[in-house]
Amino acid sequence: MKSTIITILLLGMLSVQIVFAQDKKAIERKGFVFGTSWGGSVSHLTFPNKKQTDFDVALDLKIGFMLNPRLALLLTSNVSIYDYSGYGRARKRDFGVLAPSVQYWLTDKVWVLGGAGLGGDNPVLFDLKDPANNELERKYYDGFGFIISTGYEVYRKKNFVVDIKARFTYRNVKIENEDTSGVSTAILVGINFY
Repeated sequence: MKSTIITILLLGMLSVQIVFAQDKKAIERKGFVFGTSWGGSVSHLTFPNKKQTDFDVALDLKIGFMLNPRLALLLTSNVSIYDYSGYGRARKRDFGVLAPSVQYWLTDKVWVLGGAGLGGDNPVLFDLKDPANNELERKYYDGFGFIISTGYEVYRKKNFVVDIKARFTYRNVKIENEDTSGVSTAILVGINFY
């Protein structure tokens, strides 16, 4: 037990040394922004007749423009896949938000992002079965949604960045004229170009 604690302490001190030993270079965030992230999410969904919790894939996409080295104006798309078992057959669907967003760097490596826009509950393309004859397979539902996330840049080289982020997404839509709402929390690893 003692050796485990000592090993953890040594690894922690080494990690701190690595973070602080990096060269201080000028931040090169400017112009066009593109980023994508992959990870896992836990979605808590409330349907009129049931509540469900799912763990599945989370995806992000962002595109926009740097207004200055610490502030970006973006259009973000955030998706969390879940298992739907309401109308029609059981299938995968996506729970997401498409929103104009603002990303702000609190420090050289730590950032926050927030946005509000179109919440959606949409078909997942890889799980469509006979969409030509089954309208429920291709139904898109929309409503309100918002996103809040924070991240840490773990690697940066010129205008390329790898980051880790925590994301919270909310959306409220009508599915077949019934209100459904949900929240999703996700941990993602992303690549970004500034």
